[in-house]
Amino acid sequence: MPLVLLGILLLLPILDIYATVQFAESLNVPALALFVPGFVFGFLLMKRETSTLKARFVNALQSMSLPGVVFDSGRRMLAAVLFLFPGFMSDIFALCLLLIPSRATPQVATASSVPSGRRCRALRRGRSGPAFRARTPRARASASGRGGVGSTS
Repeated sequence: MPLVLLGILLLLPILDIYATVQFAESLNVPALALFVPGFVFGFLLMKRETSTLKARFVNALQSMSLPGVVFDSGRRMLAAVLFLFPGFMSDIFALCLLLIPSRATPQVATASSVPSGRRCRALRRGRSGPAFRARTPRARASASGRGGVGSTS
């Protein structure tokens, strides 16, 4: 059984490269024109997903759950690895992985999730604090106590 698995793992990339070269010849384009874009896209996708997957995995470990967001990020990482493999068929499989809809659901803010600080109470009452005023040079200067633009102090 391990020899069969090893044969499959070695034979599939070779067949994929052969099929890509044949496809490039039928299109009358150089084979590198099909290899390079997939490799570049895979590299960029892997670079982006590495940091994202790390952050999501740490958050999932801290909350002691593995939400669908971690699996979605792992799926995109697998797609990036498939893009890095030379061959047109592996790129098609990677695109299929990327086209699967995300299972991550956006979180809706509820009244219990809003902090009950002063600023939030003021917002609920319709008042605006200094953090929400217009940020003109005059407003910044008057907030710091130095006078506004054109002051004679």
